[in-house]
Amino acid sequence: MTEQKETKWISGAWRRIGALVVDVVLLGMVGYVLGLAFWELLVDLGSWGRLLGFVIALLYFGLMNSSFANGQTLGKRLLGIRVVDAENNTIGLPRSFARYAVLGLPFFLNGIHIGAAALSYLIIPLSVVLFGGALSIIYLFVFNRVTRQSLHDLAVGSYVVHADAQKQAVGPVWKVHYVVVAVLFLSAALVPTYAMKLTDDSPFKEMLAIHEALVKNPLVRFANVTVGSTVQHTTSEDSTTTNHVTVEVFVTEDVLDDAALAREIALQVMAVYPEAMNNDSVQVGLRYGYDIGIWSSWRSQFYTYAPQELGADL
Repeated sequence: MTEQKETKWISGAWRRIGALVVDVVLLGMVGYVLGLAFWELLVDLGSWGRLLGFVIALLYFGLMNSSFANGQTLGKRLLGIRVVDAENNTIGLPRSFARYAVLGLPFFLNGIHIGAAALSYLIIPLSVVLFGGALSIIYLFVFNRVTRQSLHDLAVGSYVVHADAQKQAVGPVWKVHYVVVAVLFLSAALVPTYAMKLTDDSPFKEMLAIHEALVKNPLVRFANVTVGSTVQHTTSEDSTTTNHVTVEVFVTEDVLDDAALAREIALQVMAVYPEAMNNDSVQVGLRYGYDIGIWSSWRSQFYTYAPQELGADL
């Protein structure tokens, strides 16, 4: 007679990742359908559309991971795992919503564009949530192998376990993990101080000046400015390096074919950043679309100008 091997209570990392992939795909399908039905509305939301995606994800994970659905999202049900408390009972709605808020906020807040005035007050708490929260979640998920609890599970006292397994004794979380998490959050609180010092120096100050000049245009919602190089290998030994200033502009209307607007933006870059004349090209990319976190859709059009040509019009 063979002895049946007992299933471990705590779920392994790969099974949880598999369940998350299934759930993300399902939410992506929801976002895709919303985009088909409400394209213009989602575009008008701008980067704040990510909060809409957060609400949708919060409702899904908050409801499904609670006792309402036996602690199982569709992905967890497919992979045979569920969310429970220390007594192997499913958790209530408040705890389940709080659990996902801790997990989801660092992701969905990333990419939201906040005005300079508000950002000066929010930059430290945002950095703590975005960087401290995200890094702590990843660290605990990878290294907390005893309880497999990440930050969101530790926050509400939940576990992800095999659905058909009996409760088993679980050792305590290694105290060093708490120290590492504290260091990560403290470091995240200090990042804004370093970032603000960078903005006082070139070329960061100049890039910020370009952004501030561009967003005064009512058609420009946000802009990313980068200075970089592209290396092309012509033969096994020879190569050509092209230096360029690239401006990626997120527009509020479908003006992707507006070459006059793109040229106006390129001229603004030249006016604010005269060093662009030393580059081989100024590239302007107009982007129109939406990003709600669970799905995004963008249309783009790129324009390339020679700095010498633009300089003649300044």
